[in-house]
Amino acid sequence: MIDYEFNQTAPATIQGAFSYRFPGVNSWTNSNSTQQIFSGPRNNVTFTLPVTTTQLVEQSSIAIEVSVILAPKNGTIVLNWGSTASRSSVTIPMSGYATFFPSSSSSPVIIQDSNGNAGPLFYLNSQYNTIVVKVLVQAALGLSDVQTVNVTIFDPHGDPVKKATDEPMQGPQIGPCPCSFVGSWTYASNSTQGQYQVLVDIVDVQGNVAYASAAGGAAGGVFYRRRKSKSYLIPFDHFNSLTGGGLPGGTVVTVEGNTGSGKTLLLEQLMGEDLRNARPCVFVSTADFPNNIRTNMKAMGIDVTGYEQSGLLTFVDGYSAEAGQESHEKVSIPSLGDLTSIGMKITSVLPTSFKGGSLYFDTLTPLASKARPESIVSFVQSVGAKVKGLSGKAFFTVGLGLDGTVQRQLEDTADCIVQMEAFEESGTRKRRLRITKFRARKHQEGWALFTIEDGKGIIFYSKKPSK
Repeated sequence: MIDYEFNQTAPATIQGAFSYRFPGVNSWTNSNSTQQIFSGPRNNVTFTLPVTTTQLVEQSSIAIEVSVILAPKNGTIVLNWGSTASRSSVTIPMSGYATFFPSSSSSPVIIQDSNGNAGPLFYLNSQYNTIVVKVLVQAALGLSDVQTVNVTIFDPHGDPVKKATDEPMQGPQIGPCPCSFVGSWTYASNSTQGQYQVLVDIVDVQGNVAYASAAGGAAGGVFYRRRKSKSYLIPFDHFNSLTGGGLPGGTVVTVEGNTGSGKTLLLEQLMGEDLRNARPCVFVSTADFPNNIRTNMKAMGIDVTGYEQSGLLTFVDGYSAEAGQESHEKVSIPSLGDLTSIGMKITSVLPTSFKGGSLYFDTLTPLASKARPESIVSFVQSVGAKVKGLSGKAFFTVGLGLDGTVQRQLEDTADCIVQMEAFEESGTRKRRLRITKFRARKHQEGWALFTIEDGKGIIFYSKKPSK
């Protein structure tokens, strides 16, 4: 709200501006709105500034400005901000300002029994019949902006259970973020067997639900009266369980699979996790236009525009030239046959802040018809070594079109091998994934089935318990 006064009957024009700037960027991006005001002792003016949805990264700056851009002749204008005569305020619609921070297990929601044993399976006849729910809350505006963190548990019929409906979780009121909140529910031995879901939401001081997370499977409880086979869907975070705790820096990963197995989608989801955690990424695309990668990620709720503007994400277009089209990317590869030039170009776009970042190369398969087999192996070794030297991760996808000898040599070079497969079973299209190698790391073995859901990406099925 703005108070103003002047001594002429002619109108005055004032301007409001909302501006934002990403860290490390000198220029501001702004939205302006102008409004004419007319004479009177005092008037209040409300501005509505059109602002496009923007993903701000950590340490971004915002500014609100009000200025007179056209004053009447011989007029006097006084802009009173926060005066006793009129309250002034700025309302900024925000989202994503409170969320859950991945814990040491890489899952944002931890489910345990009263003895500290992790889920997702709990048994009705167990002596440990208390479910403990733990989350790490990250609030961009501090804990003073968090009114409460609530937990609700739903039974297999979708109904909230007694004594676990919007129950406040225990946590600190002051201190740095992320911080831990804990809730619990004691279930009876005659509870309904089946899949239970946990919903945890963060409510800000204005009573708005700032963040809500529904979880099942690995981040929820499944209760059985007896040990019997049952499958259920669990989030993409299960990938970190398969690898024995996530993929650390200094790792070269090859992702192998046939067409339609989900190799590109896996990279997109892993890159989404990196970006949300402010880790720099470079994505080299030789199998599709980068704009299609952007569209795929936006469909999963990840708009990469802000990350690109802040320098956190760089696309390298290795597809347009092969498709006979002009590239519209800042960085492009004119030919996939010159691996030395490709390696130099990739090295040149690694930002100075890349330490701990990730390189995603999708895919090596088109190189097979452009370069000698030994050159492909040398290329992966060279680029992988540079990324590992920066404590980063390097991902290379490989299709079925690569020479068997080259693929074996790449497997020898890799620290981790992820195999993916799309197949038909009883007339139904299915997909599965397994970790066949992880140097110096204990990991889960065997295939893990998964499905692909619109807007969510890869969703795993749990391993069936033994009968």
